[in-house]
Amino acid sequence: MQGTRIHLIVGGLLLAAANGSVQAEALQPDPAWQQGKLDNGFSWQILDTPQRPSDRVELRLMVNTGSLVESSQQIGFAHLLPRLSLARSESFTPPQLRSLWQQSVDSERPLPPAISSYDFTLYNLSLPNNRPDLLKEALAWLSDTTGKLAIDEHTVHAVMNSSVDPVGTFPPNPKDAWWRYRLKGSTLLAHDPAQPVKRPVNIDQLKKFYQQWYTPDAMTLYVVGKVDSRSLGEQINKAFSPLKGKRETPATMPTLTPLPPQPVSLISEQVKQDTLSIMWDAPWHPIRDSQNLSRYWRSDIAREALFWHLQQVLEKSDQKNLHLGFDCRVQYQRGQCGIHLDTPNNNLNNKPGLYRPRVGERA
Repeated sequence: MQGTRIHLIVGGLLLAAANGSVQAEALQPDPAWQQGKLDNGFSWQILDTPQRPSDRVELRLMVNTGSLVESSQQIGFAHLLPRLSLARSESFTPPQLRSLWQQSVDSERPLPPAISSYDFTLYNLSLPNNRPDLLKEALAWLSDTTGKLAIDEHTVHAVMNSSVDPVGTFPPNPKDAWWRYRLKGSTLLAHDPAQPVKRPVNIDQLKKFYQQWYTPDAMTLYVVGKVDSRSLGEQINKAFSPLKGKRETPATMPTLTPLPPQPVSLISEQVKQDTLSIMWDAPWHPIRDSQNLSRYWRSDIAREALFWHLQQVLEKSDQKNLHLGFDCRVQYQRGQCGIHLDTPNNNLNNKPGLYRPRVGERA
């Protein structure tokens, strides 16, 4: 542990010295990534990985729309659209569509076939390698989903009356007690991505919502795996060039308010383990140059040093059933970090000062 601490300090000093002597330079994209944009605004990025030939080919289609753009008459529309795409596709018979999805899920790292959130909808396919036929089918299905989605009474009725909803949400549980607390004061609070659609569904309004927000200039396709980049680029052009439409109304920028400094106690029936968390956040600005990247690295080293120090303190204590966790994430224009101590509540009541002063020593 002492060696780790010394390495962290030395690393921080080296980064500080480097940051002081080098002027900020704009960060350049990885040349391994190929990217392009079609005439209609549809964007794509491809990462060919010949060094990993056995990996599955991963496809992600991001549509920059979600529940945040829904009006009071459109609640649930953003989540309903991917459900319709999984139920029916213009280029596939029902058995063909089922076959595609049976082969498009990674059993070791399964993802929902689609995820809806406040500001995006993500379509996920994981294909076996060396199956160009399946890749072609996946592009055809994505093309149907983004430009020729079947929105009719029969399909909507079947989906609405199905007890199975394969589409996930982000966050996975929008009703989580901490997340609901975090949303206070944010425009996101009234736009839960998991809200059910109001019945009866107005088909004309649903079609209008689809045409307004599913435009090619708000879509990006990502492909990672051992693929023929040139051939794939031609297939992307063929599949998505026919898409029509352009955003006329900009989507609302999702934001979170600063984390309140007051302590809070949250109770949830879904949580089986008591947790004490110390959390902090700050405005997040995208890292676009070397100087800001160096600053972020130094902050990351400081956070890791704090974590290791607390870990040492807990290992030396006589208390049992202690598990320390640490995480940082960027969400909706805020960078948030937290230190989490999972332990029965009795441990905290017996020695409430064990955790607090140690953080103060390193703050």
